[in-house]
Amino acid sequence: MLVRVEDEVVEVKAFRGTRRTAVYRNHVLSGHDFTRLVETGATRELPVLASLDRPRGRQLDKASARRLAAEATDVRMSGELPDLDGDLVAIAEVARWCARATDNSWLEIEAAR
Repeated sequence: MLVRVEDEVVEVKAFRGTRRTAVYRNHVLSGHDFTRLVETGATRELPVLASLDRPRGRQLDKASARRLAAEATDVRMSGELPDLDGDLVAIAEVARWCARATDNSWLEIEAAR
């Protein structure tokens, strides 16, 4: 079941470092647009993108962040969501930044406060 976050704002945030001292990059998009991305991921059978429908947010490791970047690029290249092109590019960039870290890194996706 897809959790709808239509009235919220969703933040994709990649961290490098430790829990105590980390730097991050982020991208924020509307809950409505996020829901559309997750639905498209489910339709296209993209496992990481489709798995982001959890209500309490999601944390991804480097390998999953790399996969998310590839899946966001796949959706972008398909032309299925042309109005979300900028969001797809930004999500892929944040995820790649996380995946290419030489030290600890992780990516969090959750409702922004």
